[in-house]
Amino acid sequence: MAGSSRSEFVDFINPLHDRLKHYDRTKGPYDQPQNDALDAPKRVPQGFIDAMVVREEVFVKEQKVPLENELDEDDERSFHWTAYASIPTKAVSPELKAQSSGQNGHGSVEPNRRVSNSTKIPVGTIRLVPPPHPPHPTPGTHHPADALDTEGRRDSIGMHDPREAYVKLGRLAVIPEFRKAGISKLLIETALAFARGNPDLLAPQHDPSKVERMKLWSDGGAGIDWKGLVLVHAQLGVQKVWRKYGFEKDEQMGTWDEEGMDHVGMWRRVDSETGRRRSRPFLLGSPISSP
Repeated sequence: MAGSSRSEFVDFINPLHDRLKHYDRTKGPYDQPQNDALDAPKRVPQGFIDAMVVREEVFVKEQKVPLENELDEDDERSFHWTAYASIPTKAVSPELKAQSSGQNGHGSVEPNRRVSNSTKIPVGTIRLVPPPHPPHPTPGTHHPADALDTEGRRDSIGMHDPREAYVKLGRLAVIPEFRKAGISKLLIETALAFARGNPDLLAPQHDPSKVERMKLWSDGGAGIDWKGLVLVHAQLGVQKVWRKYGFEKDEQMGTWDEEGMDHVGMWRRVDSETGRRRSRPFLLGSPISSP
């Protein structure tokens, strides 16, 4: 499938759409009995499960986001990447061993989970949400993380013309032991390279009712044709990370609260390959099919 590729260290997951209905947001990523009972082609793929392992470790356990809020409506239409690391067995903590083998808290292996003696473990993740998007948060308001509600939001603001589409990078997370290993750089550059080379894949294509609802958020659909504009909702403490990769703070967007943490808006424009003839999308590593 166009846009599907992996490398040894980065797994790419196409939008899962209705497959995510089998993922129970109130349970941990390795506690998904409904999903485990399905045939492999219908199951939420391992790459996404591994992404949720990282997100649970960082956002739920470390930053205290409620587990049921971590999976949101944008996940089903987003492109996801999961970064892995291979490390010596003796250096792997019991918690990370459980993550890499799919073990539950009782030392046994969850049914239908990948079982391996490998020390390849998920250590980071990022997602790219295609347009359109709801209006921007109003400064001083409170929202669940990346909520799609429109209350307390506004269309026209700062550096963004509401008539122009943008993609949104988010859920960037790296487990603490690997935060100085260049994982964020790998994930950000991989996601931006994909967006740059695949603008045709960034249009809404799935649920017509949801597409129509999103059009209402974006000036009747004007904000659908993406031409290179990228937004992040950055936590105050990680602005410097995004600034390294060319993102600029939008002062007029102000500061708002998501799950008890202050956020700001940051923008960057990349050169997209709209209108160019492409044989294959570019991603790190040799392309192979991803579920």
